[in-house]
Amino acid sequence: MARVRSLEGHQAGFLSGIIQWMSRLALGRRLNPTKVHAHAPRAMLASSLFNVLLGSGQWAVGRDLLQLVRMRVAALNGCPF
Repeated sequence: MARVRSLEGHQAGFLSGIIQWMSRLALGRRLNPTKVHAHAPRAMLASSLFNVLLGSGQWAVGRDLLQLVRMRVAALNGCPF
């Protein structure tokens, strides 16, 4: 099976390089998914913005709704309580 080559540095391009730099700054190293996402910089930007939004903590789900979701998923999977 063919593998997707990781892009770093000048190969990644300007936008991908900035996002990789920001991930290295925040996490201490460049993550492999950001290296592979460099093939599609606009998708990489959208994914990064989505992760920042979800990681902000403002999109938390209430405890009651979370319990309802768990029960519904269990019912769909045929899991008896």
